[in-house]
Amino acid sequence: MEGMTRIEDILRRIPGVVDLARLDDEQRRAAAALEARFTGSSALPVKNLGVALLPARNSCFVLLKDGGFRSPKIPTVFLVEEGAREDAAHVIVVEGARYAVVGEEVIDGRAPYDEAVIPIDKSFVIFPDRRSGPDVPCTFILPPIPFPELEREAGSLGISGIISISPSLATDTYLREQCGFLPTNALATLLIGFNLS
Repeated sequence: MEGMTRIEDILRRIPGVVDLARLDDEQRRAAAALEARFTGSSALPVKNLGVALLPARNSCFVLLKDGGFRSPKIPTVFLVEEGAREDAAHVIVVEGARYAVVGEEVIDGRAPYDEAVIPIDKSFVIFPDRRSGPDVPCTFILPPIPFPELEREAGSLGISGIISISPSLATDTYLREQCGFLPTNALATLLIGFNLS
């Protein structure tokens, strides 16, 4: 339990973290099931791959964060063609599955792209020259993203397989209800999953 206390302490000290709670096995599975239902009901295909991985992790925290929480250093949303060819140049791999990246979230401060892009608002671009063809279906994915505050200390904490994920609105609502978090739009939830040895 000492390791879990240290993990909680690390998470609480991150600027922008307003509150946190540890999810039990049932809550973790319920969050993944809710996310799967959201994916299946969406008119536009969106797969939150990170939340789908939660049941495979034996520990999970949910953070309630405000605008002071650090921005991610990598895109958190991609437009992909599934089953990327072995020679594809722009690929993201999640738990062994390969996805050819044909669009991505634009991260603040990023250098200009050195290839043709179609901007969608200011926060997303599509790479038309990467498309395999107009008949190849595309899907938006939200992959698990690194969580450096725990990764830096993973060895001493006895944890591995660290992932962080932003949930859908339906899962966010469920998490707030389960954890007694405020329902204000000024705050957001973030899931942190890992395996505790």
